[in-house]
Amino acid sequence: MFNVDEICNAILHGGIRKVKFKNSKIQSINYQPEGTKGAIFGFRSKKHMIDGRGIVVTSEEALSENADRLTHWTPNVYQYGTYTNAQRLFVKGHEERNLKQINCFVIDFDKEPGSKLRDQDILDVAIDLDLIPTLLLETPGGYQAYFILQAPWFISSKNDYQSIRIAKLVSQNLRKAFAENLPEVDLGCNHFGIARIPRTDNVVYYYPALTHNMQDLIAWSMKQEPVATYARPDLHVLKPTKQIQEKWVDLLLKNPEIVGEKGKFGRNNVIFTLSLAYYASNVDQERCSDDMDLFNSGLTRPLKAAEVDRIVRSAYSGKYQGASTVYVSELVANWGLESLSGTPLFNQNRNGWVKVKKDRSERTNSHVHEWKGDLLAFLETECVTYRPEIKLTKSELQASVTYNGKAISRGSLERALKELVAEGKLYLQMKAGRGGGMILATRKALIRTVIKTNQVVKEAYKQSIQTFFPEARSLTKLFEQPKKAGEVSLFGAQEIHAGTG
Repeated sequence: MFNVDEICNAILHGGIRKVKFKNSKIQSINYQPEGTKGAIFGFRSKKHMIDGRGIVVTSEEALSENADRLTHWTPNVYQYGTYTNAQRLFVKGHEERNLKQINCFVIDFDKEPGSKLRDQDILDVAIDLDLIPTLLLETPGGYQAYFILQAPWFISSKNDYQSIRIAKLVSQNLRKAFAENLPEVDLGCNHFGIARIPRTDNVVYYYPALTHNMQDLIAWSMKQEPVATYARPDLHVLKPTKQIQEKWVDLLLKNPEIVGEKGKFGRNNVIFTLSLAYYASNVDQERCSDDMDLFNSGLTRPLKAAEVDRIVRSAYSGKYQGASTVYVSELVANWGLESLSGTPLFNQNRNGWVKVKKDRSERTNSHVHEWKGDLLAFLETECVTYRPEIKLTKSELQASVTYNGKAISRGSLERALKELVAEGKLYLQMKAGRGGGMILATRKALIRTVIKTNQVVKEAYKQSIQTFFPEARSLTKLFEQPKKAGEVSLFGAQEIHAGTG
């Protein structure tokens, strides 16, 4: 059984008072005033929510008293809340520009007639994206996934509420990432409005250790935007060649005052975006590193050289195709010292040239990345929640992984295994001698089992995972302690890369 008071308080991040301002039943003698706090809104039914008929809640004590009678709430905190009539029936104040702090992002999954969406499907996509919700609720119409922040994102009115625009970009990209695999995602609902409230009868799972760092989400969101801009499933996109000649690059490179503050993209984001422009323009990575070091050294408050090197390597990893116009515009709005009129910021076709990529069914041979997908798909079909590890010989695995009746070759299997282990998507242990073979488990299967097993068997299962796969120790620890700031990936690289024989 989940403690919904603890869940709600963890979401709110102290944005409202602990105790009621008047008539508190839990206020101690030594109580100290809490200073200025915000307000949230609660509703007793969906109809009441639609009609705007609700209550203003300004303390965790009041929320706890009403929790079982509420169906909806605002998990993000507002500056104030009030009523529109003397009878205190209808509320007002839950407008975007009245936001005080954003505590979480919520994705709504609406099941249409005929939809067979399960919580398992959401979890599988989340694991693939390395974006597991902290909390998952089942609703009468589907599910709601909460991505709770490690610390609140405070809203500032500076630059016409740019902090809200940044948060919206993150929220939009979270939704789009899930919607690519799950059409049930509601892309149109309010980003920071009303959501289902956690109750004893609707919590599917809750992992307080799986909170999300806002700066990491911003960095992730910036990297997603080029993918959404360029990608089409039937086309291979050639990188633009002259992105570094665009005006915005020069505007940013000439500003030594770039620092980063509340509600603004900072030095890391500027250097990453500039590096993407260099990469998209076919500039050698060494030259990019030199230019970024020179730019960084000219900043009033430069980053550490190692951090600059890490950012450049990330931009040149091959995962991204160029700087996004959306984020470039935000960066220039923050840090472009010259007028934005005159010469356009962008002077080229952002989509580049394209050529049609031949479908796999039309080719005799498959690429290794395609076999990797087949291998993971086979292992997933063999996994069960309470027994996700699979034992078999390499010959048995080779015969089982096929496409159009053709089995994967020995060489492709070796390479696929090595790459999947290195990427952290597969755990593998070799057993020598008679009765030996391989013990394999996908990262998705292991995480799913840790989350889905009940608390009674969970600890024993974690020990079992580490017995089979010592390198999975870091995986199980993530469910026991909060992530450290700066960790973008959910699990990171494996500590030990098992050989594939």
